[in-house]
Amino acid sequence: MQNTFLEELAHTLYTQLGKDISNYTVIFPNRRAGLFFNRALRKLINEPIWAPEAMAIEDFVRQKSNYAVPDQLSLVFSLHEVFQKHAPFKEDFEQFYFWGDMLVKDFNDVDHYMADARPLFANLLEWKKLADTDFLTEDQVQLIEKFWKSFEAKPKDAQEKFARNWNILFPVYQDFKQKLKAENQAYNGMLYRDYAEKLKAGELQISVHLIFAGFNALTKTEEIIISEAVKQGAQIYWDMDAYYAAPENTMQEAGNFFREYSKHPILGKTFPEVLPDRIIKETPQINITEVKGNIAQAKFLGQLLSEQKIDQPEKTAIILGDESLLFPVLYALPEAIQKVNVTMGYPLRFASIYQLMNICLYLQKNKREETGKITFNHRDVLKILKHPFVGNLLGDVAKTKIHHIESNNIIRLELRDLYSENEEENTLLEILFNDGSDNYFLYLRTILQYVHQEQIESTEQEFISEIYKQINQLEQIISEFKLVLDINAFIRLFNRIIQSIRVPFSGEPLEGIQIMGVLESRNLDFENIYFLSMSEDNFPGGANNQSFIPYNIRKAYGLPTLEQRDAIYAYLFNRLLQRSNQLHLMYNSDNSGGKGGEPSRYLLQLQYELGIQTQKVKLQSLNQDPQAASPVSITVEKNEAIWQILKSYNEKRFLSASALKTYLNCRLQFYFRYIAGLKERDEVSEDLDAADFGNILHHVMEKLYGSVLNQLLDANKIILLKKDIDKFIKEEFAELYGKKEKVSEFEFEGRNIIIRDVVKRMVVQILNYDAQIAPFTVKKVEGEYEFAIALEDGQKIRLQGSIDRLDEQGTSIRVIDYKSGGDEVKFPDIESLFDRNHKDRNGAAMQTLIYSYLFIKSDEFEEGKNVVPGLYNGKGIFNSDFSEKLKLNKKELNNAEVLMEEFEKGLKNLLTEIFISEQAFEQTEKLENCTYCAYKTICNR
Repeated sequence: MQNTFLEELAHTLYTQLGKDISNYTVIFPNRRAGLFFNRALRKLINEPIWAPEAMAIEDFVRQKSNYAVPDQLSLVFSLHEVFQKHAPFKEDFEQFYFWGDMLVKDFNDVDHYMADARPLFANLLEWKKLADTDFLTEDQVQLIEKFWKSFEAKPKDAQEKFARNWNILFPVYQDFKQKLKAENQAYNGMLYRDYAEKLKAGELQISVHLIFAGFNALTKTEEIIISEAVKQGAQIYWDMDAYYAAPENTMQEAGNFFREYSKHPILGKTFPEVLPDRIIKETPQINITEVKGNIAQAKFLGQLLSEQKIDQPEKTAIILGDESLLFPVLYALPEAIQKVNVTMGYPLRFASIYQLMNICLYLQKNKREETGKITFNHRDVLKILKHPFVGNLLGDVAKTKIHHIESNNIIRLELRDLYSENEEENTLLEILFNDGSDNYFLYLRTILQYVHQEQIESTEQEFISEIYKQINQLEQIISEFKLVLDINAFIRLFNRIIQSIRVPFSGEPLEGIQIMGVLESRNLDFENIYFLSMSEDNFPGGANNQSFIPYNIRKAYGLPTLEQRDAIYAYLFNRLLQRSNQLHLMYNSDNSGGKGGEPSRYLLQLQYELGIQTQKVKLQSLNQDPQAASPVSITVEKNEAIWQILKSYNEKRFLSASALKTYLNCRLQFYFRYIAGLKERDEVSEDLDAADFGNILHHVMEKLYGSVLNQLLDANKIILLKKDIDKFIKEEFAELYGKKEKVSEFEFEGRNIIIRDVVKRMVVQILNYDAQIAPFTVKKVEGEYEFAIALEDGQKIRLQGSIDRLDEQGTSIRVIDYKSGGDEVKFPDIESLFDRNHKDRNGAAMQTLIYSYLFIKSDEFEEGKNVVPGLYNGKGIFNSDFSEKLKLNKKELNNAEVLMEEFEKGLKNLLTEIFISEQAFEQTEKLENCTYCAYKTICNR
């Protein structure tokens, strides 16, 4: 490998200066470069000398100032205080924070680029009157005029909103700076501008013994500081290549800044006469790989690294265009790689502990105080219990609590609802499910302190420490400014602050494979580079430079714009080509999540410019389009184990009418439920499903008529039953939502109010209809009947059914089934009931006839009585011509007994297929039957 830029610099300076190098200060764009420079210098010396001071330019400027630089949050708070004095409207800090943060950055740019704030923040009328614009070029004046013309064309309300804030920005800018100076504080741009102006005015002298190295895009203040230093004899070492920086290569935006500085009256003299030409002459091997999916990139990286012999890991760099790939990459590294150094800021919003904090805040937001006790929403409770941290710390306890909530369908719960009888208190549960209203800062800190004590990964410990620090800082500032935040404002402010934080990982930058972001690669060179997520959305990424200063005005006053940002990223990428041996560049071609899909423009430039010139760019694709797995046909043949289960229906198990209906709908569904015994998953539901609705209806009717069994009911007695409807409905809802023992505490809310009213309406309608056809006597409600049907091989299959209501009316016994849905009462013939492919097969009619069959076979049946099967169905009960009687080929069925011989034959054939034949359990061909099937994910339907 060629020498790195920093090795070349160390060699040049040591050759020129020898031991005198210790009298010099070497200034870089960032701190990391200084570490690598000192290491390169150590390799050259063979006797002890004092090392030169190596520092970032930011540290150099701060040394020259007496002002302290507050953190961004404190700056926004100070700005809010100033803004309130000038704004014609009141704005809470939490609402102000978003664009207050933006304004601080805008003011920072104004000072870094030494723009004249008075004309910059001039309003439309002022701009028209402004005479002193000689410092602007004709193009710049046109840009500003273009903006104000477009402003005048906007709707009045949009103009007013913008003007309302814009017109006070100059006094806010002035007062903000004065306030900071009075407190001996400044933001970075202020420091730089103050130092640059004093140098330019001759009020300060800059040291002769300065060396600036590795700079590319200079702010105006940096340009002045470095120029003044060069005047005094300081040196500059540029890191560039003729491929993009040559005067004639104007299409290469990576060299825009170098071409501009080469014409500078002072900086231009520091440029070499002949630019290095490494990229063309010593082009590294470049492999561009299209990969489908982010995780696939990490896996592919692991594969490449395992194939490479890494003798000097510090000469290998992994650069991430998407920081969220950090942990997938760490997990994908081969075991042989022992030392890894992460030198990048990781967004705190991706950290697991931040997610826990956010969930806990929403737990507090959604809590309620009811009759002196605090209750929490089940969604928030379950999210916390299922969070990895909490799950790991609680172990099986968390699983038990989750099962308890889901199986009992508990919607709102107190802390004590999480404990089983005689269970000891759990410290973590007490901390999490506590009322934090008095002090949300203390609530979050207590959780963080508890988690911090546990043995968790060091990276997570860093995230915990950072959030803890931010919480303390926010509390201190809120206390100082005497702000009052409700929970909603607290959550918004907390999220906005945390989501802007990046956590720097602490490590040893000089050892191991380096994992870094793009900006961290400045000034550094590596033999092998693996660059992930080089899709256009990530690198250079979309326009995310939020600013209150419109684009045209930014451009006119020399403030940074999107074009400059793109030029910086182009340089950072192209300089990686200068001294490396091989680059593996990957991009995610999957755009299913709304991001990715397109390769970065820089990859296309490599392919069509450098690739054509050098033949060193290779393209490959690992783009295996993952196709959705086509549903595989599932068939379960009857084996010995299945036969044994089937035989149990001879002895101890019963087959229900619902089971036979399921079998006709889908043989495989019958297998899953009644043979394999697969249970449906418990989930908490705030809204009732169709099954719950039907159960409540059944149970309410059971309680109403169960209270008057064997009494002759006339219309008046039936109407009197209505007084108990509300009570019974509330009891059923309370039981469904885990409040069986606390019915009085149950409150209807949300959609359940509507569902309650619908149930009541249907119950009332049933009673109204019954009052019309009275008198009758209810003999049984939810009566259990059973009968063993003998098959040809001697087996006796035990059938069982629960008849919703059995009543007697004259010489008729009615077998009533309640159906809350749209089931029909008509069916064409008995044969159709057992034909799974018949278009008019009526499962509800078959069930009701099974109940009639079981009753006729029971000891209670009296010869001479007509057995009348009937359906009280939700669809028909409200019709004026409603009749509950089944209709066989459009004729009402007044006696089911006449059908029983044919019906029993169909029943036996069906049971023979299930219990005697070799018929396998296979999927239905009717996909509409799969819509609400609990097992459809198994079948991939």
